[in-house]
Order: sequence, then structure tokens, then C-alpha cells
Amino acid sequence: MNYFNPVKLEFGSQVRNRVIEECVSKSVLVICSSSAYKRYSKDSELSALFNLATVVFEHGFESNPSLTDIVKISHKYRESPPDVIVGLGGGSAMDVAKIASVSIPAIKEDIHIDDLLNNSTLFSRFKAIDCIQVPTTAGTGSEVTPFATVWDYESQQKKSLSHPVMYAKKAFIDPDFLSKAPLEVALSTGLDALNQAFESIWNLNANEFTRPLARRAAVLALQGLPLIDKISKDSELRVKLALASLFAGLAISQTRTSICHSISYPLTLKYGIVHGMACSFSMLEVFKYNMEFVKNDLDMIELELKQDPYMVLESIIQKHGVKDYLARSLPNKSVFFESIQDFITAGRFENNIKKCSRDELIEIITTSYDSIRNG
Repeated sequence: MNYFNPVKLEFGSQVRNRVIEECVSKSVLVICSSSAYKRYSKDSELSALFNLATVVFEHGFESNPSLTDIVKISHKYRESPPDVIVGLGGGSAMDVAKIASVSIPAIKEDIHIDDLLNNSTLFSRFKAIDCIQVPTTAGTGSEVTPFATVWDYESQQKKSLSHPVMYAKKAFIDPDFLSKAPLEVALSTGLDALNQAFESIWNLNANEFTRPLARRAAVLALQGLPLIDKISKDSELRVKLALASLFAGLAISQTRTSICHSISYPLTLKYGIVHGMACSFSMLEVFKYNMEFVKNDLDMIELELKQDPYMVLESIIQKHGVKDYLARSLPNKSVFFESIQDFITAGRFENNIKKCSRDELIEIITTSYDSIRNG
């Protein structure tokens, strides 16, 4: 059994006010979305960061930044790399921060992102820039993983960059950020965390270190998601969901994800479905497909919940209109199934604890689609 995660964690109400201490007397590049820049420039705990003369912001994007965006950032700071890179926001901002921490010093050595994607030995030819992560949502776990998503819209591909040097140096996890999170963002990221927890449980790479983390994440998410509409007013709920996200992230940092995530990426690329909702597309069917292989884990989750976890998951999806959202976003069946191969070859299926044949994968996708379209 192996477990390695070097990220120093600070968790709790208002810990974001300590970020400034990491940036004083250093050149700092902060990666955040344009909406996060507007929101947090007025935040009483972070406003000092925005006023430091040595801090520069990159905030010209929203969710799912493209490979082109990242290449531009790499070239822009090639000759004057920062001492520290801060990822402030959701998974996209944190992923870009992680990629920039290696792509900026790499490009100085004439090593491009495509080179890093194809040859991991190239990481030894440069020193990564220290990265600090400040998640403002509760779902991606990106602050504690060594991998990042790269969206190549030209080739219609999701790519993943991964290496141990991409672990953040520190992560400041402040549940209070969630008091301002829009409901749809809180729901989507919460579903992502829950899916990561389950996919770490029904995973070939799971072990006795990751399973307790994943089970705890699943319990917290299943307890919190039914009450997600109260997140702005309930501090205990915010802590519960932030911990669910953190524990799920710590688990997938070792196991990676599996079928639901693999299916989700084409849904995002082709139809613009937000990530957490895209993960939920097949979650019920994959749960049923794997349940006999992880019965002990599910029994322990049920014992703590005092409810059948599948029934709780089903009620969350029903209560919060997840199927309605997906039904509005998906094309008709004939169009959807013209590109069925994209969902089968997207990757990560091999991590699933039960080996899935091509026909079984098609059945999972078909049944999931029919269930959504038929209500």
C-alpha cells in the first residue's frame, strides 16, 4: 500500500486571511476567473492581496480554460517567472495554476505543454514554481491532487497533465467562501465531490489508506447535498461540504477517477454541460453496476447514514432537478448516439473495480440517457 500527499493544509473559517503572508516580498501570479476577480477584490480578508504591488492577476477566462489560454500565459511570463503562483477559485483556476507552475519554467527551456503531456521525463529538466491553492467552491479537490485538466477545443479533446511536482505547496481551505456560492455552483461541485468519493471506492487503485477517506467524503456529501439550498445560511453545512470535497480530493489524488468522469468529459466538450452535472449523468447506473464489488464499503456508509446510499443519491438527483437540467442540455437520441465512440474511448474506464466490456459501457450510457430523457 502506498500513500503520498505533500500538500500542507490549513482548514477553517477565515483561513484565507493567511494567504497574504505567503505573498509578502515575493513576485506573485494569481490565477482566477474574471468573476472571481470582481468578487474577491472586494473581500475584506483578501483585498490586501489585490493591493500588493508585486502581485499580478490573470483573470481573462471563466470555466474550462483552453489549451490556447494556458500557452499564452506560459509565454507571457517566460522571461520573468513569478516566485509563487496562487490558484484562487474553482477547479479550473486551480488547474491552470498547477499547469502554469510547470509550463512557465518549462517554456523557458523550450519545452511546451504538448511535450510534457507526451513525455513525463521532461519534468526533471526544470524546477516547478511554488503553487498555493485557495479553493472557493467545494467539489473538485484540485487543491490536493497532482493532476490538471487541459481542454483542447481545437481537437475536441480533454487532456490530463500529471506529475508529483504539480502538488501544491500549501492549500488554504475556507468553508466561508461557500456562503457566497451560487446554488447551481454549490450543487454541481458537491455532486463532483460525491462522484469522486464513489469512484475512489469502486476503483482498482483503492487501498486501506484511500477507502476511509472516500467513505467519509461520501457520507458528508450525502448528508449535505439534500440541504444544499441552505448553504448560504448554514455554517455547519458549509464545513461538511468543504470537508467532503477535501477528503474526496485526498482519495482521488491516489486512485484517480473512473467511469463517470470519463463519460463526463465529452458531455462538457460537446454540449457545454458543467462538470459536476456531467459526472452525475451516469452515476446511478455505475453505482448499480459496481455495488456488489464494494458491498462492505457501502454497508459502512449506510450504517453511518442510517439510509441506503443509493436511495439518498437518487433523491438528491430528483430533488435538485439534475435530470431536468441534463435533459435540457442533451440532444435527441439519434444525434447523441452518433458520437457514442467518444464516450467509450475517453479514458479512465480501466480504473473501475469491475472490468467493463464495450457492450456494458454502451448499456450504461444508453440506460443513463434513457432515464434522463424519460424523467
